[in-house]
Amino acid sequence: MAKGKQKLGFWNKLFFWRKKKTISTGSEKEVVRDSRGYTWELKDLREKADRFFVTRKKPSGTIFENPSLKLTKNNRNLFRLEGKEKSGREYSLVVSTGNYLTEQGGKISGVIFLGEADLNRLLSADHKSLKSILSGINTPNWDEESWAVLQEEPDLKRSSESWKEILNWDPIWKQQILINLRPSTIAVLLIFLGKEFEDIFQANSSERVKQIVSKELYFLNVSGNRNSPHSENLTLYEFDSAKKEFESVLSKIRSKKDK
Repeated sequence: MAKGKQKLGFWNKLFFWRKKKTISTGSEKEVVRDSRGYTWELKDLREKADRFFVTRKKPSGTIFENPSLKLTKNNRNLFRLEGKEKSGREYSLVVSTGNYLTEQGGKISGVIFLGEADLNRLLSADHKSLKSILSGINTPNWDEESWAVLQEEPDLKRSSESWKEILNWDPIWKQQILINLRPSTIAVLLIFLGKEFEDIFQANSSERVKQIVSKELYFLNVSGNRNSPHSENLTLYEFDSAKKEFESVLSKIRSKKDK
């Protein structure tokens, strides 16, 4: 009996040692490196994002091509993926990265995803405009460029760079925008919106917020696109989500400012 207890104690100790070693090793892996500071982290992240998003390099035309695959950009969110499998079978797919509308030469075109029930509901009313048609369906999360196409009044039309209107706003309104954005969102916007947004951030944020955002940039850089699915923080490549949050906040602050 004593020998049995002794043997059990040995295995318990061995298990504990192995578990401790595993935890220790895991902890060491988590700490990849120390932060190299706001400026370096931001510069490195911008370079990573630029290398990754090849689909943004050109407004249209061939984006990528190799002997077995070709990606062509037809419009802002519309692509064609073509290629050939090893067996010789060919494929050609239309790929949309989201709902969008664009206007050219007096004609509106775009892509919108609808359920069949929603599509049939469109036929049940007498519509006088595209805005009237699309207002009867669930919000398709238009970006501002698409939303501008729906506006019939010229003064409501906004370009894809409409956020730049805040460059001329008083500091109090710029501060309100930054206060209402999550630090992880600000970090992603700093990467993709460039120096003009960075200048607004630097001039209208407290030192504490700057420190928090600097840490967010560091975490984005060491984790890349591998953030926990349970985290509310954005990953490096979630610019679309950051932009939607930014546009939502911008709309609210704009309404307050215009009153």
